Amino acid sequence: MFLPLFASLPPPTQPAELTAVIGTSQADLLGTTVAPDLSNTTPISPEPRPDFTAPFPLGQANSETSVVRDQPLEVTADRQEFDLLRRLFNAIGNVFLRFKEAELSADRIQTDIDAQILVAEGNVTITRGDQVLQGDRLEYNLRLDQGSLTNARGVVSAARVNRDLNLTLSPDSLPPRTLPGFGQQQVEPQAAATESLDRLRFEADRLEFDGRRWFATNLRITNDPFNPPELEARAQEAIAEPLVRADDETLLKVRRGRIVFDQRVALPIVLRQFVVGRPYEILPFEFGYDERDRGGLFLLYRYRAINTPNTQVTFLPSIYLERIVSNDFNFFDANSYGGAIEVGHRFTSQTRLRGYGFLNTLDPSDWPRTSRAGIDLFHNLGARHLLTVSAIYRQRVFNSLGEQEISSSLGGTLSGTDIPLTQGLALNYLVGGQYVTAASDDPSLPPKPSLGRLQAAASLNWALPLWRGTPLPPTQTQGLRYSPRPVQPFLEFYSQLGGAANYYTNGSTQPALVAGAGFRGQVGHFSRNWLDYTSFNLGFTQTLGEPSSPFIFDRITDFSVLNVGLLQQVYGPLRVGTQMKINVDTGRIFDTDIIVEYSRRTYGVIFRYNLDNRLGAILFRINGFNWRGNADPFSSPGLGTVTDGVIRSN
Repeated sequence: MFLPLFASLPPPTQPAELTAVIGTSQADLLGTTVAPDLSNTTPISPEPRPDFTAPFPLGQANSETSVVRDQPLEVTADRQEFDLLRRLFNAIGNVFLRFKEAELSADRIQTDIDAQILVAEGNVTITRGDQVLQGDRLEYNLRLDQGSLTNARGVVSAARVNRDLNLTLSPDSLPPRTLPGFGQQQVEPQAAATESLDRLRFEADRLEFDGRRWFATNLRITNDPFNPPELEARAQEAIAEPLVRADDETLLKVRRGRIVFDQRVALPIVLRQFVVGRPYEILPFEFGYDERDRGGLFLLYRYRAINTPNTQVTFLPSIYLERIVSNDFNFFDANSYGGAIEVGHRFTSQTRLRGYGFLNTLDPSDWPRTSRAGIDLFHNLGARHLLTVSAIYRQRVFNSLGEQEISSSLGGTLSGTDIPLTQGLALNYLVGGQYVTAASDDPSLPPKPSLGRLQAAASLNWALPLWRGTPLPPTQTQGLRYSPRPVQPFLEFYSQLGGAANYYTNGSTQPALVAGAGFRGQVGHFSRNWLDYTSFNLGFTQTLGEPSSPFIFDRITDFSVLNVGLLQQVYGPLRVGTQMKINVDTGRIFDTDIIVEYSRRTYGVIFRYNLDNRLGAILFRINGFNWRGNADPFSSPGLGTVTDGVIRSN
């Protein structure tokens, strides 16, 4: 009936109140004949309100939501006044009204019974199921089930945002919670922060609504439980309405939307409409660095052409900036542009498909040697077991010898991840087979032989907690100063024992036995200005085997490897770090990542560059809103890493 937003206030409990039941047939109510003052009421227009894309039918009656004339209103208040002649009712002081499936509380409620228009003022709270909203003044037409609320505010749960935006919920109970404005002090800072950034607070100068949709003016939404908020999403106008043929989803349209950081820096929201609850990238544009395929620095635009709960199709046209500069700013060269497509489809809750295609250039004559493509079909067998069937054309993979390429591959794998055995002990396994074409330096084989490849791998991983520190309270100046969750210091010992075996149809085999151990942990709470956070890992891996693969991409060449990682707070939200591997036998350093991070409670920016793979990315993070941040080039399905002869997808 009312609004698609949730919060809560304690229900009134006043045993000394007067209670009345108001209806058109109630002519014998007692009370003084003092007429309520409705002179300041803004008439609710019966005309449709124009949308910036389509009519907003705010004044149209709905047969499903129209109020029956004899429907009673249950009112509880400190004082009640009724004018029998003018059919006007006035309730004053701790007013609580119940109508149909809704509840309304306010300091004062005035009602014209014949016109069925209600005006509530002072600490207005509207509750219908999980939908709870607060404001200063409510004007509501009971017959048309529509109205408006000034200075509206409330909370949306990011974890169940579709349900909170559902306008047709049945009543349900809610725990009490107070909703502070953005300019007020947080009443329950620790309680709100315990849920961290999973609750989105909102404010609007004016909120107009009917039984199925709402219209907001100067809407502000924040994922920050504290004031002033670090981050806000703002829109001059916003409309929410159920999606056609999908009543469980809500379409949100915005006009002049923008994201504001620290009340100073604003970025426009390019998309004008969203299906609430579906994932969206924060920014459609992203910069990256790819020396191999894109010639260095590039700019990419991410356009999601189809975005339904089961199907996603995304186009990624790209401009290769470094190629343009090195080619004397020739903007008409076909090699200065490229593109990609990503496709995802979910057949069932257990079965899904993922595909991608990449064009390095717009010159069709180069496509056979520069394009890349792949398709994967995944089927979950329980919570930790996955069956995968894959077809690949020119996949990039990385091993300690550098970047390699698989010309083509067709096959499948069955894998299990983190299968718990006993306390702290987990099993990982992989079995599968492929028909592979890739580069070889075996003199008895062609330069790119096509061979069958069977593989099996398993490992036991054990983690032993050595120490656990105490996180700081989740307050604005302590546990949640620079982090979306309070940091818990810890120290942990880990170990690994496993093996892998590859068999090739030319008769070659490559068995390996792997053992490793190390320490990882973090100290500090990331709350003070200087050097208050250090994350580290240090481990050693020993491999027993021989480099006997006929291919180069999965050949084992590093047998004694030291893994070193460090992430250190420098000042405030700035952290820098590195992750690398060192061949103990030769002293060679490889697979080195450089990381620079600007971390805030509600958002973050991460720069990552791999020295060996010559890949770089600038990644944005925003908590809540179902915004995933921009895509990570390191997580592309067209990339893989080979460790001990086993391809591990990024």
